Amino acid sequence: MSDFDPRSTRWLAGLVLFISLLTFSILGRLYYVSFKLGPDLVAAAREKVIQERQVPASRGNIYSSDGQLLATSMPVYELRWDAAVVDAERMNAHIAETAKALAHLLPERTASEWGSYLRQQFNGKRRYALIAKNLSYSHYRKVAQTPLFAGSKFKTGLIAEERFTRLMPLGGLAERTIGYQRPDATAGLEASFHETLRGHDGRRWMQNLGGNQWKPMESSYTRDPQNGQDIITTLDARMQDAAHRALLYTLKKYGADHGCVVLMEVKTGKIRAMANLGKVPGDSAYTELRNYAVWEKTEPGSTFKVASVLIGLEDGTVDTSDIIDTSPGVYTIYGRNVNDSHRGGYGRISLGRSLELSSNTGIVKALYPKYAKNPEAFIDRMYQLGLADRSGIQIKGESMPHIPKPGDKDWYGTTLPWMFFGYGVLSTPLQTLTFYNAIANDGTMVAPSLWEATRDRGIVTDAYETRVLHPAIASKENIVQIQDLLEKIVIRGTAKNIYTDSLSMAGKTGTCQLNYWDPESRGYQASFAGYFPADNPMYSCIVVINRPVISVGYYANIVAAPVFRDLAMAVYRMTPQTSAPATGYWAEGIQKSHSQSQKTMTQRRQTAIQALEAGRMPDLTGWAAADAIALLEEHGFRIRLHGHGRVQRATRQDKTIELHLG
Repeated sequence: MSDFDPRSTRWLAGLVLFISLLTFSILGRLYYVSFKLGPDLVAAAREKVIQERQVPASRGNIYSSDGQLLATSMPVYELRWDAAVVDAERMNAHIAETAKALAHLLPERTASEWGSYLRQQFNGKRRYALIAKNLSYSHYRKVAQTPLFAGSKFKTGLIAEERFTRLMPLGGLAERTIGYQRPDATAGLEASFHETLRGHDGRRWMQNLGGNQWKPMESSYTRDPQNGQDIITTLDARMQDAAHRALLYTLKKYGADHGCVVLMEVKTGKIRAMANLGKVPGDSAYTELRNYAVWEKTEPGSTFKVASVLIGLEDGTVDTSDIIDTSPGVYTIYGRNVNDSHRGGYGRISLGRSLELSSNTGIVKALYPKYAKNPEAFIDRMYQLGLADRSGIQIKGESMPHIPKPGDKDWYGTTLPWMFFGYGVLSTPLQTLTFYNAIANDGTMVAPSLWEATRDRGIVTDAYETRVLHPAIASKENIVQIQDLLEKIVIRGTAKNIYTDSLSMAGKTGTCQLNYWDPESRGYQASFAGYFPADNPMYSCIVVINRPVISVGYYANIVAAPVFRDLAMAVYRMTPQTSAPATGYWAEGIQKSHSQSQKTMTQRRQTAIQALEAGRMPDLTGWAAADAIALLEEHGFRIRLHGHGRVQRATRQDKTIELHLG
């Protein structure tokens, strides 16, 4: 029999008590977590695995008025690789074959380089190694079918992230007018019609599969995405291409810094072409850097003389038959000289002839004595003509015209006479064109427009209606006098070098000296504003060439007017001169011809698909660029575009096809 040790009993009792307290503490904590925090923890865990996530809506397309696709959204894929999930056996078995396949699909690396790259990522257990960016869906699927990446992503580690990019099938054509919508910057039609184009995103319950990959849990949406509507612009792709080419040729020929061309439909104000090209800094290439036609306001120079003469006619202060002595070609006001470009002046000529010859002294001598004591009368009439207003075009960034008034800080004794020949006032090319378009339209000033209609799933939901800014900027009699003078400028005036028997044209040259107060930054701006045909105006047009190389040429009749002529001739040739009746034999013939054309295109597409599937290069001659791109992308080809228009020639090298347009 052993002796009883009370210390052992107390120790055992203490241990039992401690275990009991610990047990009750754990049970209490479990109760608290299960019944108090449980619902919140379950919800939090569920949110990490299952979420109601946003489903982006598809952005609407932008079309030209003749049906060409100008901007569209295209899904592209960025491929990453989680090398840590791949086992060594799989890696060793497939790396050589995969590297060879990737060299063919992604030729920026050779097979040897791809092998080294993949091995390096695998050895480093990289979790997010870049494989490729901006792949089409078909191209992405081909990469995903290579031996190393084929199969479950939990074994292959391939991560595909989809995003949408904006594609312009016609390249840089009207690029600045179409614009862009980005978080950091916006411009053009993409920005102005963003709410219409963007649509409304949907919502859907999705499950997280890891690696930020989400899978829909069911086919239905909790909120259906509403895709954006399409915008149809007033631009005509053929006319835009003609304007772009004519402008680019002249900018290169004269080494100019930048320039723009705008072509407007006289009766409606619809802009059929708007080209803006500027020289890339440090390069000789030109691209659409800014929308100079809408944004850049400068002194218009002699194109403004038309407004000055019209104001005098409206006020009854002058008549086109008034005789002015322009000798000796210099007119001094407040110690400053008004000079004619023709040494010695033109002698005694009428005011009308002064406008034809663009005589500064003739215009100023005729008008200045009439308004010198009452400049407000001339300024007020400028406002009545709409020369102080924005045009109201549907894209952002239009500058406000500037017309100085007596009492302003930039008003001097010479301000008024210098305004008569286009100095001291500021306006944009589009604003100047809006005024000339009103003259072509018998005095009715209409707002320019780049928007034709809005379309939702093929149905037009809204369409543009011509907006009249001023029913009559001047009397019919005075408008007719100005029209006659503008036609004579081309026949026998400063623009007679562009005269042709093939098409009657009317317009005014303008050669303006830029920064004339600073010898180091002086330059010239050559412009021509007018319309055609002169006897029945269909289109108005303005051409502005900024800072041509002086030694090559800078006068407006030599630099800007030929661009107007070339574009006018091109547009006139492509514009139908007669209209078919709405019903009857001709309408049925047109409809039958259209149906036959659609049938032919369907057959050509099927033939092209068969050729591609057989490994042959199809004949794409004559195809619209957008149609050719869509077909080739579907079959996994990368596309490189050269030129504008329809496909003239297609060449293939591996998985890259070059389309030569014209």
